[in-house]
Amino acid sequence: MKGTVIITGGSRGLGKELVNLFLKDGWKVSTFSRHETRDVRYVEPSLLKLRADLRLEADVERVISETKKLLGQPSLLVLNAGTVSKATMVIEENIMNLRADCEVNLIANTFLLQEFLRKCSPGNVVHITSDVASSPYPGWGFYGASKRAMDYILETLRLENPGKLFLSIDPGDMDTEMHRTADPGADTGSLAKPRDAALKVYRRIMDVIR
Repeated sequence: MKGTVIITGGSRGLGKELVNLFLKDGWKVSTFSRHETRDVRYVEPSLLKLRADLRLEADVERVISETKKLLGQPSLLVLNAGTVSKATMVIEENIMNLRADCEVNLIANTFLLQEFLRKCSPGNVVHITSDVASSPYPGWGFYGASKRAMDYILETLRLENPGKLFLSIDPGDMDTEMHRTADPGADTGSLAKPRDAALKVYRRIMDVIR
């Protein structure tokens, strides 16, 4: 058994594929999503699935507690969960969408990261970022800003905690529900499948932590 990993947003898309890859390679996996219909303890002997909302501090605390109790001390956190609104030019965008993006992509993720680092050791963290966090695209200003801010948090933590892993990985454009929400007219044939993107992300993580 390789260890225990917490993967957020593991009910669909990239997160679901990452859960499968970690399980296949012998990890214990704890994952949660607000889209789960209920808590499921041990779908497989090494898998814990919880219904939890990343935006709720009590839910985040429960995830950490249940993971430690049922799967053991997690050594890796993968911040995959995120939210996005339809891509819109900044001047036309509803400011509430920036609040929503920051609430999940920055504030909620940062609180989970803090809880993980306080209560789990060693605290290795991977953030699933986006190319728009470093290279602005028209219409992606709010989402890109929230992801860039989270990348900045990880960069700061890397300086504050020498010897621990704080890594941001861009999986590239994927054919996911999030991408279709942001860009309904996109040619999905040109987008990577979540399984292929997940394999690239997984290999990158393994290259660093092994």
